Amino acid sequence: MSREIEADKALFLTAGEMQSHRWHHEREKLGLFPSFALVGRDGQVIAAVGALDTQYGNTYGVRLDLSNYPHGLPKIYPSGWSLHPHAPHKYNDGSLCVMRADQWRSYFTIALTVAKTAIWLNKYELWKRNGHHWPGLGQRH
Repeated sequence: MSREIEADKALFLTAGEMQSHRWHHEREKLGLFPSFALVGRDGQVIAAVGALDTQYGNTYGVRLDLSNYPHGLPKIYPSGWSLHPHAPHKYNDGSLCVMRADQWRSYFTIALTVAKTAIWLNKYELWKRNGHHWPGLGQRH
C-alpha cells in the first residue's frame, strides 16, 4: 500500500499547468531554490543541478536526472561528494531514496523533489552524527 506524499500545494502543478507550458511553471516553482538550474541538451531538459545547505552549515551538491520525468521519480545523485557506504535510504545505483517510486505522481514538481532532498540530507547528517540511527519514520524500498 502506498502512502501519499504530503507537501505544500505550491510544490504541485495544477492540471492546467501540467498541460500548458509545464517547463515555464517548473522553472517558476524551482525559483524557491535559487541555487538550482535546469540543464538541457539538444532542446530537452535532462537534469536539475544545484546545492542545498543543511542545519549544520554543510553544503551538498545534487543532480536530479530527469530522463523519466514527469512520468517517473527523478533520480537524485550526490554531486561533488561521496555518500557514506552504509547510508540507508539509497538505491543500488547510488541515488538517494527520498520517496518510493509508487508514491510518485505526475503533478509533483522538480521543486518538490528538491525539497524532499533537503529533508533527506538533514536526516543523513543526523544519521552520521548519532551513531547511524536514521531519524524519523522510514519506509521500506
